Amino acid sequence: MATIRKKHRAPVSVFQRDPGPWSRLLIDWLATLAVIMIFGLVMLFSASYTTGYLRMGDSFHYIKQQALCMMIGLACMFLMSYMDHRFLRKMVVPGYIIVLAMLAVTLTMAPLNGCRRWIRFGGLTLQSSEVAKFEMILFSSHLAAKAPQVERLDPERRILLTPREWLRVRVWKQLVVPVLPLIPVVILLAMEPHMSGIVLTVAVVGTILLLSGSGGVLTWAGAITAGALLETLLSHVDSIPYLQKRLDGWTQDLSKMTDQTVQSLYAIGSGGLKGLGLGNSVEKQLWLPESTNDFIFSVVCEELGFIGAVLIIVLFVLFIVQGLLIAYKAENLYCTMVGIGIMAQIAWQVFCNIAVVTNTLPNTGISLPFFSSGGTSLILLLAEMGVMVNIGRNGERVAQQREQMRAQREAARAEREAELARKTIDLASARAARTEQ
Repeated sequence: MATIRKKHRAPVSVFQRDPGPWSRLLIDWLATLAVIMIFGLVMLFSASYTTGYLRMGDSFHYIKQQALCMMIGLACMFLMSYMDHRFLRKMVVPGYIIVLAMLAVTLTMAPLNGCRRWIRFGGLTLQSSEVAKFEMILFSSHLAAKAPQVERLDPERRILLTPREWLRVRVWKQLVVPVLPLIPVVILLAMEPHMSGIVLTVAVVGTILLLSGSGGVLTWAGAITAGALLETLLSHVDSIPYLQKRLDGWTQDLSKMTDQTVQSLYAIGSGGLKGLGLGNSVEKQLWLPESTNDFIFSVVCEELGFIGAVLIIVLFVLFIVQGLLIAYKAENLYCTMVGIGIMAQIAWQVFCNIAVVTNTLPNTGISLPFFSSGGTSLILLLAEMGVMVNIGRNGERVAQQREQMRAQREAARAEREAELARKTIDLASARAARTEQ
């Protein structure tokens, strides 16, 4: 009786002793990150010292809180930079179950401003939606990388695909399966309600699917359909008081805008080209709500003007482009998609935050990465930066190994050619000697 041998996979360690060498691109990316973080701390202190003194009795309250969270985040970043990405991939399903449990527990918490978004234990709070975004990046990247790609099949095999097989690959494996885990997360976020969390999570997952080639044109069709459904939802938004309140203040009529939006536009307009100077904002003197969080970019515009605002945008663009290049040079498709997902999250957050403070989009409560006050968001962001470091170092290690193999192949080929040339010369010499005889 024949025995079936099971395929044993090598155990995956949690941490890597040496993920790989540091590339110049990775070092430049970290330098850009350091500049953004320092810039964010300076602007947060400038935006918060009045609020901290008047509300907490300590001008340094918010900056001390942010510095503490940044230290915790940097420790998480260091640990994640050595965590094996194969272990992260192995843990996506258990992590997804934990995230669903956290989102469900969040619904049992007491509401704050009409929403249940935080898990409270003792004096600490945890925003579960931030953990959900990170987990969906890992899970969607895993499913997108695992899905079979029609384009990678041999042309002969691709021609033999029946329409049913093509639809099974394109629709089910590449589109439906990666989107299915998103549905429970969106439902739980909608029950909080947390519309900005839904928008960001869906945007990031959609970016991963589009750039991984999953579904092809069907993914674009799905995105267009989702946009049409969103338009239908907005036309019946009066049945959802939370959304209706948000959209009522989104108007170009100054008399109908919310006070928060009006004060934000005042801050941006009074900044002009060069700004009023660091620390000289008027709107942060309790005129502008959430000046330390969602609307900190308005304070930046008021104090540093158009030049300071453009500088921040340029820094973020540089940071995102460098991160995408790191993701492009990653070890495998999974690492590439994780890197793209992390950079897409930051890109979408920056875009939506600036769009909200300029009244281009309705107020959705999206923070500005590394600038806004927020412990959970900052810690999770820095943990994601650690994953990017691991991806970059592993990618550089693999690139150097490939370069060494290429150099060895070229050296072996050169040696063979030299040996062949030597034998040819010896044969020619022998023929010449025979001719002389």
